[in-house]
Amino acid sequence: MKLKFTSRIYQSRHRISGFTLAEMMVAVAVGMIILTVIALVATTSARSFAAMGNYVDMDANSRKAIDHITLGVRQAGNLVEYSPSRLKFTTLGSTNSYLVYNWDSASRSLTEWTSGSSVTNTLLTQCDALTFSLCNSAFGSTTNIADTKGVSVNWRCSRTVLSRQTTEDMQQALIVLRNKPI
Repeated sequence: MKLKFTSRIYQSRHRISGFTLAEMMVAVAVGMIILTVIALVATTSARSFAAMGNYVDMDANSRKAIDHITLGVRQAGNLVEYSPSRLKFTTLGSTNSYLVYNWDSASRSLTEWTSGSSVTNTLLTQCDALTFSLCNSAFGSTTNIADTKGVSVNWRCSRTVLSRQTTEDMQQALIVLRNKPI
């Protein structure tokens, strides 16, 4: 009697103990599809997070630069030299000291320096285009330095992330010259 009981247990275990080859191939195929989808979602999410972080960093740098330029221009004296990529101001109360903003298209950077200081402050990097323009007291466009009451600045920056150019940031501002009479 004991022999029959063990053979039944052996037979029932043998029937439920494994997968057939077809079942195994279907399970592996479904598992690979699920893993592929998870990998694609993870890769796409990582690229999106990197692009968003890059944009946030560029926007913060642009805001910091525009705040710094605005403060410097508003505290400066007269505008003495102008080109679409360069502004030169006298320091308020002095005629021998200058504040200069210069955009270099080759290095794609905007710098600021003051005479009497050996330090050049880099305000923007990876700047593709930058243009300074002058405005008169009616905020119309002018090229005459004597009529200038405001300075407009426009720029576009971009960065390459994960081998693709994904982020672009554009800024513009109109800065009124406070220390110049109308």
